[in-house]
Amino acid sequence: MIAGETLFGALSPLVGDRIYPLIVPEHAPNTPPYIVYQVISSQSQNTLDGPTGHEWARVQIDIYHDSYDEGVQLSHDVVKTLNDSLQLKIYDGTQQMYEKDSKLFRQSIDIEFWQTTPTTP
Repeated sequence: MIAGETLFGALSPLVGDRIYPLIVPEHAPNTPPYIVYQVISSQSQNTLDGPTGHEWARVQIDIYHDSYDEGVQLSHDVVKTLNDSLQLKIYDGTQQMYEKDSKLFRQSIDIEFWQTTPTTP
């Protein structure tokens, strides 16, 4: 399964479907908490016959919350949910920040896992 589909399916219940790729769309509700994710990089698994349809994906998941403590708890819930649903392969840790413009706390999580992508003929 592609990373975005996997993340949305696993994490949307934690934030009431407020999970977005790359940015929060203008028309979308941006009431915290919400999650923004992006695939930082991916490396295709290839054979002599070509791409296998499997990629090792490195993904950044940013959690935005108006409460520091609740944001930290949500980041723990996200990691646990991904570990349970994805059989998370690598959890690279969490970084905590404060966004002055939005006045929101941000938890940035880095994970790595296998994704399945469509193969080209």
